[in-house]
Amino acid sequence: MEEQIQLTTSDNHLIYGTLNYQQESKKTLLIFVHGLTGSQNEHLCFNAVPFFTSRNFDTFRFDLYSSRKQGRKLSECDISTHWADLNMVLDNFKDKYQNIILIGHSLGVPTILQSNYNNIDQVTKIVLWDPTRGLLDLNSRSIVYYPQLKKYIWHKSKEVLLSESMVKEWKAVSDIKSQIEKITKPCKFIFAGDHYCYDAWKPFLPEISVASKVSIIPNATHVFYEEGTEKILFEETLSWIQ
Repeated sequence: MEEQIQLTTSDNHLIYGTLNYQQESKKTLLIFVHGLTGSQNEHLCFNAVPFFTSRNFDTFRFDLYSSRKQGRKLSECDISTHWADLNMVLDNFKDKYQNIILIGHSLGVPTILQSNYNNIDQVTKIVLWDPTRGLLDLNSRSIVYYPQLKKYIWHKSKEVLLSESMVKEWKAVSDIKSQIEKITKPCKFIFAGDHYCYDAWKPFLPEISVASKVSIIPNATHVFYEEGTEKILFEETLSWIQ
């Protein structure tokens, strides 16, 4: 079954999300947190639904910004906005499920780690899909500041408008040691073998203080769209959360 859910934030925005569930279940909920420029309907989140619901997990995916009425605009967001909205999502579900598992991709990882997840008993595990290494250099990413806008423009396949605070906070999460220190629940890292994030995180992984596991998917790039890599990503996730 599927239910569209809207949550109203304290600053009067709407968080749009989709809950897929089995009526008799209420045991374990997977919450997916997309990365920068992503959405609840990108292939990683959308395709995860039939994979995991067919294996008796409920799923919730939501937009951190949206073109729909009262949705946030990406150009007005930062990581702090994201984790505050994730906190609202967690508050909505924490008393409805025995177990909640958070699954984040890329910038969704620091969103999870800076949220209130560590204070919620129902959050039992986290899964981190190719977590961002942070923003190390504006020029190499073709991110340019425009004073007249007081915004940055990320010149990628589509022009993306970013707030000053988003760029500042994205730079800050390049301190991977500080991100590692925020891991307080059993966690699994799943890295893309043909991307650079693993090399950035690798020196710090032995410092994790809780149960953890690391997997690397060969021939995968950051968004896991190469043939077969998405399926392996889901299977590696399932092996950790069962």
